[in-house]
Amino acid sequence: MHIIKKAVNQIESMVEDCGISDNPVILEQENEVVRCAYEQGALIRVTFGGRSAGIATDDPVRTTTKPSFMFGATLGKPALRSAAAGILNALTGFLCTSRRLHACLPENHTTCIRELEDLITGKKIWCCGGMKQIRDRFSSQIVNTPEEADLILVSSDGMISDENGIIPEEPGERYLFIGPSTAGVVVLTHGCHFCPYGRTNI
Repeated sequence: MHIIKKAVNQIESMVEDCGISDNPVILEQENEVVRCAYEQGALIRVTFGGRSAGIATDDPVRTTTKPSFMFGATLGKPALRSAAAGILNALTGFLCTSRRLHACLPENHTTCIRELEDLITGKKIWCCGGMKQIRDRFSSQIVNTPEEADLILVSSDGMISDENGIIPEEPGERYLFIGPSTAGVVVLTHGCHFCPYGRTNI
């Protein structure tokens, strides 16, 4: 099972019988783009119940739907997984289980990359996703296959595609999810998350 599908199953059980799953959720292009340094693709703002969250994706969806669209769906296409991951970000924000809903401000980027460096110094890493800044800065630590890695870094584009199925349904400490776009899925699957300066509100 894809990790996003696993997270959808978790949120479905949380909102069962509480009446919020048929309320509208809006996915729209983010106009004032403040971007996480590690994310790529279009930035979509997802709004639910007055709370918004962002999702960076190479397969953007712009629509008004309901959280219940995800329940029981196969989510077989990247665009559907993008929409689901964005909705999970907004829902976990609405439920106050996630507080990293939007990217930090550019002035935080230098400190953020230093904190990440502290976490991965001395480790062999593999990147699941683009993460050009990380690939450039830590090129000497990057190995050729995930099997060789001490730590697998996962960005939103890597999480959404995960074509080779390397991310388990319940990722352990070997997987570090990067940036605000991965926050909802990580909270629901009890993974490790790195986004020290992500903002709750914008």
